[in-house]
Amino acid sequence: MKSERLVILVTPEQKRSLARRAKALDLSVAELVRRSAEGAGDRESERTLMALAAELQKAVKGSRAALRAALAETEATLKQVRARRDDRKVA
Repeated sequence: MKSERLVILVTPEQKRSLARRAKALDLSVAELVRRSAEGAGDRESERTLMALAAELQKAVKGSRAALRAALAETEATLKQVRARRDDRKVA
C-alpha cells in the first residue's frame, strides 16, 4: 500500500485532546486521525472536520495579514534607521 504524508495544524489543546483519546483507545494519534477521517461519513464527524477546516483557513488569513503588517512595520523602521544613519554621515 502506497502512503502519502498529510500535515495538519491543530491547537495545543487539540493536540492534547487527540493524544488523550488515542491513548484511551490504545492507538497512535495517526491511527486515531486516520480512523476518524475514514468515519467522516458520519454527520457529526463531517461537521467537525468542516468546522476545523474553516477555522484553519481563517487562522491562515489572519496570520498572513499579521505577517504583512509586521513586514511593513519592519521596512518602515529600517527606512528610519537608514535615514538617521545617512543624516549622521552628512553631519
